[in-house]
Amino acid sequence: MIYALILGRVYTLSLAEIVAVLKRGNVPSKILEASEEAVIIETEQPLDFEKLQKELGGTIQIVKIIDVIKKREKDSINFALQNYFTPSKLKKDYFKDYSGKKQFGISVFLLDKKIQAFGEPRRLGMFIKKGLQNQGISLRAVFPEFNSLALSSVAITKNQILQKGASICAIASPIHVYVGKTLCVQDFEDYGRRDYQRPMRDEKQGMLPPKVAQIMVNLAELPKGKTILDPFCGAGTILQEAILLGYKALGSDISKTAIRGAEANLEWFRNRYKIAPGKYALELSSAEAVSEPFKGKKIDSIVSEGYLGPLYAELPKISEINANFEQISHMWAKALEEFKKILEKGSKIVFSMPAYKKNFREYILFPQIDFISNLGYTIEDLFPTAVRKIAPFIKETERHSIIYDRKDQIVAREIFVIKN
Repeated sequence: MIYALILGRVYTLSLAEIVAVLKRGNVPSKILEASEEAVIIETEQPLDFEKLQKELGGTIQIVKIIDVIKKREKDSINFALQNYFTPSKLKKDYFKDYSGKKQFGISVFLLDKKIQAFGEPRRLGMFIKKGLQNQGISLRAVFPEFNSLALSSVAITKNQILQKGASICAIASPIHVYVGKTLCVQDFEDYGRRDYQRPMRDEKQGMLPPKVAQIMVNLAELPKGKTILDPFCGAGTILQEAILLGYKALGSDISKTAIRGAEANLEWFRNRYKIAPGKYALELSSAEAVSEPFKGKKIDSIVSEGYLGPLYAELPKISEINANFEQISHMWAKALEEFKKILEKGSKIVFSMPAYKKNFREYILFPQIDFISNLGYTIEDLFPTAVRKIAPFIKETERHSIIYDRKDQIVAREIFVIKN
């Protein structure tokens, strides 16, 4: 079985999550090809794609590959597929039975940036539409907008394409085209609910998006049912995502306001998602003393946002940045020393520290992170050698961390995975 997993905007983080989840789930699989847009994987058994899509915060959609069509490097995608999309092929492999007017979407993804594909989705779509209309089939085509090559999960969902027809995908490399149909897309509405409908939000403190919290939990590679601790729990975002993924969650924070907010949010979350009681516990405590309130509890991993310092509308002075770094490194050094008391050897910690965005490509990072190795922790390399060979586009720092940012933010997140 061959599938394509379409990556989110921060593609390195999305790929790291896929590697971790496939490893955690013991899914026999092999990554065949990858780009900043898509990962092609081969599995021995069919994927439980709906379950997998709900668990992957960084994957936009999952596509089942139906055929692999050879092409010459000089050939356009449209030319390579000119004899492929016959009406009989489309009716047999792509369109569900639907009594009303059928509709379909068309998306093109590239496995090599050098491939010229401008206008290809519309050309492919019009060819498909004309062929089916000649067979007396009424249908509507939905094309990508604003010169994009692919439909968003929003467009696929809003147009009910998966229910009324098919989202057809062509994923091109220089020498072949993977052709398939979308099985499922990311539920953007549910992520929105888990973020904006919670009773307690404090945007002044910088809210961790549920997608990113989910990715961070997945990077811990824990078997389901284990216990995750967030010692800087804030509004409880990581805790709720851990619970939703099937873990038990413990949270603490030094702020009474934060604990009250987390309690309100988790109660709302438990009722909204019908979570059984006993899946989480909260304590008022600093991270530097967190072993005390959770004495006797088995903690399998720590996943935490941590304090990122003040929010800024523009890049602060370097002296202010250095002062923030000094405060935060001191805080993490004491916290990591405390975590040794409650974590077994080999346990993982996933956490983020601030990175200041200078421009589109440059960041000001912590000048030194010796406090991690000085305490006996090692920074995990998130990508096996085989994956690195296939995915040379991986964008990480020299110390194997990954930056997550938003266009409108000065303070980005530098995400680390370390092992005790």
